[in-house]
Amino acid sequence: MEKLTTRTVIRVRFMHPVIEKGGRTDFFFGSMAAIYDVFTPEEIGCRLGTLYAANITPDRFKTTANCVISKHRMYTKKHKER
Repeated sequence: MEKLTTRTVIRVRFMHPVIEKGGRTDFFFGSMAAIYDVFTPEEIGCRLGTLYAANITPDRFKTTANCVISKHRMYTKKHKER
């Protein structure tokens, strides 16, 4: 079996479609700080410091008035060297 690499993905799921972003409800980020490059604290419902303080893990998420922020493990297969 090939070895797998794990990475963390941050998922932001809005309660209502975000019209300005194509009517989507789910957005994925590589870090919590990257969320705020796309959305404002008002759109998320909290500031970055609040997310860090919430200690979000794959087993623990953060709910705001606007969305749910959660962490997920993403498994990728290591590439063979050429």
